[in-house]
Amino acid sequence: MKNDIDALLDALFPNGRLQPGPNTRSRAAQDAEAFLKRVESGKKETDDALEESLADLSRVQAEAERSLAEMRRLLNESGEAVPDASVPETAKKETKTGTEEPPADAAQAFQKARESVGEEIIGQDDFLNALFTAFRRPAVTGTADGRPAAVIVVSGRDGTGRHSAVRVTAGALQKGGVLPNGRISTLDLGIYDTSDSAKLLIQDLYAAIESKDDVILFENFERCHPSLLPLLAGLAETGTLRLSTRYALQKGMLIDVGTALVPNAVSELKLSGQYLVFLTERGREDLADAFGAPFLAAVTDFCATGDFSAESLRKIGRAALEELAARVRERLGFTLGIEDGAAECVAERFSKKDGVESIDRLMEDCFRKLSEEKLRAALPEASGSVRAEDGTLVFAFPSFTVRAEEKQPAADGAAVENVKRELARVVGLAEIKDYVLSLEQNYIIQRLREERGMKADVPTMHMIFTGNPGTGKTTIARLVSKYLKAMGALSGGQLVEVTRADLVGKYVGHTAPLTRQVIRSALGGVLFIDEAYSLCRGEDDSFGLEAIDTLVKGMEDNRRDLIVILAGYSREMEAFLEANSGLRSRFPNIIEFPDYTAEELLAITKVLVEDKGYALSPACDAPLLAYFDRRRREDAQSAGNGRMARNLVEDAILRQSRRLTAGDVSRLTKEQLETLLPEDFDTGERA
Repeated sequence: MKNDIDALLDALFPNGRLQPGPNTRSRAAQDAEAFLKRVESGKKETDDALEESLADLSRVQAEAERSLAEMRRLLNESGEAVPDASVPETAKKETKTGTEEPPADAAQAFQKARESVGEEIIGQDDFLNALFTAFRRPAVTGTADGRPAAVIVVSGRDGTGRHSAVRVTAGALQKGGVLPNGRISTLDLGIYDTSDSAKLLIQDLYAAIESKDDVILFENFERCHPSLLPLLAGLAETGTLRLSTRYALQKGMLIDVGTALVPNAVSELKLSGQYLVFLTERGREDLADAFGAPFLAAVTDFCATGDFSAESLRKIGRAALEELAARVRERLGFTLGIEDGAAECVAERFSKKDGVESIDRLMEDCFRKLSEEKLRAALPEASGSVRAEDGTLVFAFPSFTVRAEEKQPAADGAAVENVKRELARVVGLAEIKDYVLSLEQNYIIQRLREERGMKADVPTMHMIFTGNPGTGKTTIARLVSKYLKAMGALSGGQLVEVTRADLVGKYVGHTAPLTRQVIRSALGGVLFIDEAYSLCRGEDDSFGLEAIDTLVKGMEDNRRDLIVILAGYSREMEAFLEANSGLRSRFPNIIEFPDYTAEELLAITKVLVEDKGYALSPACDAPLLAYFDRRRREDAQSAGNGRMARNLVEDAILRQSRRLTAGDVSRLTKEQLETLLPEDFDTGERA
């Protein structure tokens, strides 16, 4: 075609311009006529091909209609429902295979779903009624395009079934054909605790919206950085989040590309009719302070859980035992009868602090112990019963008996006093010892509030110990773990002491499992990380950053049974916290360990000598005090600590041995063997 046009132009404009002459017009007309004939011929060929394609399409459509008619006939004969071909696929409700057909009446579908959820979520009837009203509202009032179906705030005490209720409700409504899939995308806003987390939040929001899950659930907004909350407020108010910078899709992820011009650029996030659910323990005033008044106006429903009644707890206990019996029968082959009083015993183990989770933990402990008996005795099957005995669940079988874990005692008074005596022997550190003792006072008050049904909020006890080496950080950490165990605040009380080498792997994919393994070993006790600043050696230290991220997640997941203490030099730890701002909010207790004075170092020396079974001659006081004072003036950072005193004592014991063996050892008295003299201590220029 291009060649034809070029020939025509050459004929009309030889040498690039129109040439006069008698033959010019006729030759041009002839060439033009020939060209138009070729174009017309090509058009006819194209029309013929199009006509043939349309004919093929008509034949395919006719064949499809015949197939559909045959399918309708067969389905009618079998009594199955016939699909309506007039409804586009995109408008049909997605249903899971094997679920019931949605009832024709939407009200009936909601009623059936409400009844089924009420059988699983016990003791929260008013809350469930409000929650179902919230989910039904869009079906009655309608939803504007690009807006959330509803914005729901679910409030109430932790452990009252808020998460479970939303999850079970969404599943029941999907089964009834009301929701397309019943899936929930959950965003823990607590992980976006710095202003630099905006990009991560936007990426996660995009993933949640694009997943087409019916519900996007937000929790822990209280721990989210305040600068990010307006993003969520705008999404709830308008259904659209306009992005301030340019983003692009790369391998399914939303990537910030700055000012670059790229294809597939994304300038806004837009909802497609999802429900937005915010979970919180706070009230409306706190929500207004965090998100603003327009957000509060956009909330369509406020649903609040209530405290469980005694009868509700008994029903929950009975349901938990029945579920355990079914699990034991299926997995272990044991038949379990439930005697009167067992459900009440389970209800008594309910903790307002932990909510239903406290009952779940009890059931898991019972299943674990029954599993151990199955492994030990290799019984193919057995029949028994569970009863209450002195406030404890007892599982009685013909050949064995299992008792559930006892209730955690309020405190072990004798153990508490022993730790206090150990703490009193620690030299110096008066302010730090007062802080450790205050942990018990606060724990007692909070537990008393909990027992009386008041709101109890035990503050986080994660700590940072700063100071020079040898100033008592590890000693205090060990006493803290023993003290919290004796108080009943920790189940184990062990101290797990690690460094970077124990947390950071040597190859890609090794760090996270290694860190999680360390966290598991410390559950119930204290995880003590010495020289914690070495975990992050700059922005390029991806392994160290991964260890920190895994550690922070482990702290959140196990906040009731794990205390983390970071330790290191004061200046380096401050720089570490500045480089990782998210850590500072999780470690509100920063405790500075001062260098010891000369007098305190002398007192430490006497304690060390006594612990090793020796005695210090009174004549040693003056030279040792002068030595410690001189060393501190020379180098306070390395000399003002207990490690120097320990090294000095160990060296003195060796020097005493050399002194005593220089004579007749058979004549040595007990006093001579145990007494350290001034000449045994190297108080010269070297330590």
